[in-house]
Amino acid sequence: MNRMYEGLEASILAGRALHAYLITGADPDVTDTFARNAAAVTLFGKREPALLPDCPDYMEYTGAVSISVFRDIIRPEIYRESYGKRGRAVVFRNAHQLSEPVQNAMLKVLEEPPRGTRFFLTGIEHGILPTVRSRCMIIRCSAGELEDICLMLEGLGADRFKAERIANMSGCITARAKRLYEDADFAAMREGVLAAFIAALNGTPAFKWAKAKYDRPDHFEANEFLLLACHDLMRSACGMKPEFCTDKAAELEKLGSCFTIGEISCIIDELTENAERLSTNASPAAAFDRLFARLGAMGLNKTESRAKRRR
Repeated sequence: MNRMYEGLEASILAGRALHAYLITGADPDVTDTFARNAAAVTLFGKREPALLPDCPDYMEYTGAVSISVFRDIIRPEIYRESYGKRGRAVVFRNAHQLSEPVQNAMLKVLEEPPRGTRFFLTGIEHGILPTVRSRCMIIRCSAGELEDICLMLEGLGADRFKAERIANMSGCITARAKRLYEDADFAAMREGVLAAFIAALNGTPAFKWAKAKYDRPDHFEANEFLLLACHDLMRSACGMKPEFCTDKAAELEKLGSCFTIGEISCIIDELTENAERLSTNASPAAAFDRLFARLGAMGLNKTESRAKRRR
């Protein structure tokens, strides 16, 4: 865990940190300590959480927050001008306990965060709305789930290296990891959609993948793989190594150096909208055609901008 924290601390001190982090794990003492240390580095440039209670730019809440309290008290306080030059740090402990209305209200804040404010959410990852998770870089303090998946895959015959790689590829989802190991067509689907995604962001969208015959649930899975890739893009943009798509590390690190955090957030918005389209009766092929066209336009703009700078 020290290595994870040192990576986050380095990105904060270098001015490359994101505005929102979700710190997950089974032990709330560990995740809360992690969040408070990160908040202290944000506000003071050093790990001294004992200074936080006396800092007017530090805010901490638990999951027991009503929508009226969030709307009438917390949200106005978040948007208040900070007192110091380092901005503000906001910690939401046990964010998985927040009601859906509160999480949706928080989503609006994360989509349009006040300048200089950094959010640290802690809790159980899958108790938090996907839309909220997509606005955060996820830091997993507990390796228990990853270890359990690795042991499961080793029991199926995978060696340790392959088990760890597939566990990461799955986003630590047990059923997905098992399928990636056992189902060659599913693994090929992941490879294909990631290749199409990377091509689009390089300004050369390929629409062939969208024409492939997959069931609607697999199109949802494809969209999830792309969200995992965006998580790694965020990490790359912050100077950190990819976590889920290590097999695409070189391509994602190159893209992470080209796209800003704001632009990557726009890519996530496109994927979130694509997931909403897939939840309707819309054609999955048409939804992904639209997605790759829009991502391709973003990639082409970046390619043209780089070409102009070289002239």
